[in-house]
This record gives sequence, structure tokens and C-alpha cells, in this order.
Amino acid sequence: MNNEVEKKNLRDEIDWVATLVPLFGVVVLGILFMIFPDASSAVLEGVRSFLGDQFSIYYAMLAVGVFLCSVYVAFSKYGKIVLGGEDSEVEYSNFKWGVMIFTSTMAADIVFYAMIEWALYAQESYLGELGSVQKWASTFPLFHWGPIAWSFYIMLAVAFGFMLHNRKVEKQKFSEACRPLLGDKVDGWMGKTIDLIAIFALIAGTATTFSLATPLLSAAMSQVFGIHNSKIITIVVLLLIAAVYTSTVMLGMDAVSKLAAICTYLFFALLGYFLFFGGETVYILETGFSAIGNLVQNFIGMSTWLDPL
Repeated sequence: MNNEVEKKNLRDEIDWVATLVPLFGVVVLGILFMIFPDASSAVLEGVRSFLGDQFSIYYAMLAVGVFLCSVYVAFSKYGKIVLGGEDSEVEYSNFKWGVMIFTSTMAADIVFYAMIEWALYAQESYLGELGSVQKWASTFPLFHWGPIAWSFYIMLAVAFGFMLHNRKVEKQKFSEACRPLLGDKVDGWMGKTIDLIAIFALIAGTATTFSLATPLLSAAMSQVFGIHNSKIITIVVLLLIAAVYTSTVMLGMDAVSKLAAICTYLFFALLGYFLFFGGETVYILETGFSAIGNLVQNFIGMSTWLDPL
């Protein structure tokens, strides 16, 4: 009897619209991509080009706006609010939080782009117009992975952290974060729309991450273990990633926090070792320090430049 009641309560708590609509969309799109790979690639490229060309001003203004909002929240009275309440205890040190955030958000991106991103920018004729190609090729990576990019993470983290740990809201939905502005409207079609848009955005972001991370991990495993890089290796990598995510969700962060902390310390230490003892240390440090100065000096212009011609 108790099990039946628990199952009924669980069914009542599930948002079936936010669950089934994205699931159906992913299945349909996956089938279409497999049946028509070339046409799907052409359509996606057309959509990406259209959005990038027609809405570039929107993206730039949104990015600058989010950055300014994060600065305002940090240095206004809201920056003094303690997530979890004044009496809450610190679960991790600032250094441990920083290491975990850095290693979890950089992930495959830094493995891929950190080594070659400067070369991608060095090929742009626009850098030659600015002056030294080396100077600007080392500056743009810091800009693209710098304050504006991180402000998107910060604003969402603060909103959800305050909602969950201060307001004690149990529903972890994007629409719930909008309740102070929209009120009870988030319980209707407006809230459903917000949640669906957020879910599809998360799916798109996750797909982008996997499309970049999976080939890198497959190639790394093939190189390390001396095996042929094939679709089987890619499937194994995806299954390992799925197993890690699933075990984390089932066990909870408290159960895996120690292992996660150890792994992140290890990865951070390896990255530091490669930076300081991998060769050309002085050149790397001097170039990085000069790039930081160039970024600070030209931050406003870089944030608003859209290459209108």
C-alpha cells in the first residue's frame, strides 16, 4: 500500500509536459539526423548562419547586459547575501570550489582549444589590422573565456542558489526562478514555455559538449592504449559518461564529493605541471601576463565589436 502511494506521489510530482515534449523532440530529431545526415547538416548550418548573422547584435547586447548585471549584483547590497543563510556552514573551501568549478566547466574545451585557439585567431586578417598578430591572438582566448562568458554561469548559479537554499523552493525549474517577477503565471502556460525553452537550450548545450568531448576522449584512448579509433570506442566513451552522470544523480553529490575533489585536485595539478614544466615556461607566462594587460586595456572595445562590414 505504501509503495503504491509513493508511486502515485512520484507520478504526480513529475512534470509530464516538460519531460515528454523534449524527449519526443530529441527522438524525432535523432531519427531525422540518422536518416538524412547530409540534409540535416545543411539545415543546421543554415540555421546557425542565420542566427549568427541576423541576431549578432542581440547576442552582444545580451552578453554585455548579463556581465553588467553580475557586476551590479556582486558590488551592491545583494552581494552581501549569503547563499544558504547567515547561519549556514561552508561546505568547501574557496580554493576547492574554484578547482572543481574550473575543471568541471573547462573539461574537453580546454583540452582542445587551449593548444590551438591562438592559431585560429592568428589566421584572421582582422588581427593584422589591429597590430601585432601574436599580441592579439593571445588576447582573444582570454576574452572569449573571460568575465563575460563566466557571467552567464554566475547569474544562473546565484539565481538558483538563492531560490533553493534561501527561499527553500523545492522545484528546480527555470520558471520558479521567474516567480518573483511573474507570480502565479509560472504555474500556467507561461511557466511551461519557459521550462521547455530552458530544457531545449540545455539539450543543445549538452549536445555541443558531447560532440566536442567524445571525439577527443576517443582519440586519447586510442593513442594511450594503442587501439584503433572506431565507433565502438566512441560508444564506450558515451556509456562511461552516462554511467558517471547516472551514479552521481543516484548517489548524490555528498557521496561522490570526496572522489570528485580528489580527481579535480589531480587534474588541476597535472595542468599546472604541464604549464610550468612542459617547456617554454617563461614565454608562456610573459605572453599570458601581456595578454591580460591588453585585455583590460581594450575590454570595452572587444565586447562591442561586431565587424558590421
